[in-house]
Formats: sequence, structure tokens, C-alpha cells
Amino acid sequence: MSRIVSTTSVTSPQPQSSAPRRPGRRTAHCRAPGRRSSASVALALAALVALLVGPFAQSAQSASPGPWSAPARAVGARPTIVLVHGAFSGPSAWDTVSATLRKDGYPTTSVALPLSGTLDDIATVDAALDAVAGPKVLVAHSYGGFVVSNAAAGRTDVSALVFTAAFVPAPGESIVGLGNGYLPAAFLAPGHLTFDSAGGATITSANFRDDFAQDLNPRLAASLERMQRPTNLGILFTPAGSVAWPAIRSWYAVSGADRVIDPALQRFMASRAGASTITFDDASHAGGFTHYSTRFAKLVEQAAATG
Repeated sequence: MSRIVSTTSVTSPQPQSSAPRRPGRRTAHCRAPGRRSSASVALALAALVALLVGPFAQSAQSASPGPWSAPARAVGARPTIVLVHGAFSGPSAWDTVSATLRKDGYPTTSVALPLSGTLDDIATVDAALDAVAGPKVLVAHSYGGFVVSNAAAGRTDVSALVFTAAFVPAPGESIVGLGNGYLPAAFLAPGHLTFDSAGGATITSANFRDDFAQDLNPRLAASLERMQRPTNLGILFTPAGSVAWPAIRSWYAVSGADRVIDPALQRFMASRAGASTITFDDASHAGGFTHYSTRFAKLVEQAAATG
């Protein structure tokens, strides 16, 4: 049921646990022997240097990493940007952001969540990460933030997390729980959702633009509305497990005019995660990857360069 959409067609493998990075292989270098007197002098100098710098070298090797540690990568190599959509959306919502990133030299992969349940969605992202070699930056919108926060936990191949108008839970929190004390999502108003025969929800055509994308022109909003994938509303009540943001650096773009996630809640979650934060003042829930797509892509690139 799950699939991955990228610059090439990829079929998602079964989820598997991430393996720790292997240490790099060291290569011994041999020197041609010189005359005995030269060798003796060299050995004496080497012993003196070892005595002087040994304690400092040992201290540097044994120092603990900071709270955020990124996977090592070759100089000049760029991480793959893995883009994860939210509820009432689909992977093609990232097309504009993805095109900008690829133009700037970053490989990208857009993940198609089944939206059938949180565990299924986490497994889908986990499989997508396993299918891409090397370091990755995870980028998420809306409910996708909840998914990637869980999927990246404990992984060593994710160097940064980037969110736009996204849920960033702590362990044990649900989306409904996070919303306590904040403005509710506009789509929860009576009559704003429609359900298919399997119980999957979508926002009605009559309400989609006002609820989800009020800053877009009607034609662009309608194109996003057609991208919707039916969503199992059980995702709103599922508690988070272990999450990644305490160990992986994060960036957050707040949508200042969001009608799905209260901007005040977005700021709270970004602050709690210690995220580097910017605000798109007039952005709707979809504004970060549409109106502000160029600026958001630059934020992703900043994270990729420094994460």
C-alpha cells in the first residue's frame, strides 16, 4: 500500500531497523628506512612529541559528542533530502520545493504516506530512509512532523530535521493532546470533512481553500485539494513513542496565518525542540511549500549544510 515517490520510481522495501555506522577503515603508511643515525634522531623526536601531545590527543578522542551529532560524510558530499507530506495531502505537494533543491544540487526523495495509521506511516518513512544510502535530512509538513519525529529516533543516518507548520511531539503526546489549550483545526468544524467507504477522511472541496490554503489563488488551492489522500483520523489520537529531536538538530518554519495548527502551538513546539526558527507571517497551513517555497528550500539547504 505504501510507496516512495522520488526523482526515479522506487518501491518501498519492508521496514527494517537501522544499523549503526561502521567506523572508517584506516590505512597504514610505510616509510622507507633511512640511515641508523637519522632513524635514532627521528625516534627520539617522535617520543618527545608523543609525551607532549599525547594527553591532549587522548582527551580529544575521549571527549563526548554534543547533544546533536550528525553522521559523518565525505567532504563536498550532499545529503539526500527526504520529504514527508502530512494528512490531507500527498507527495506531489513537495514538487516545487523538490525542484528548487535539485536545481541547487541536492538529491531528493518524496515519501508517499499511506495515512492508514501512525504505525504504518512510521514504517513507510523508516523503509524510505533504509532505501537511501548515506546521510539524510528529513523534511516534514503537518502530521508528517509527527511521523518523522518517531521514524528518525535512534537513527545515525539523519543529520537534520526540518519542519514547516508541523507537529513535533514529545514521547507519549498525541496530536489531540498537543492541541489542548490552542485553537482547533478549522477542518474539524461540522461538515468540513467527508468520508469514504473505508472511513478515510478528506476535506471537502467547498472548505479546503479556507481551511488549508487561504493564501493561495483558487486554482492552486484546487490543485492541492485534488492531491488529498484519505486519512485515518486515528492518527490524531495515537501517542508518540521515542522521538528524534532531542538528539538531532532541527529547523522550523512557522506559518503565521495557519488555520490547521495554531501558530502559537507551532512556536511552542519549535522552542521546546530547540529548533532554529523562522516565521512566514502570512502563510497558510500550505504556505511553507507554496508561496514561501523558495525561502523554505533555503532553510532546508541551511540545515543540510550545518546539520
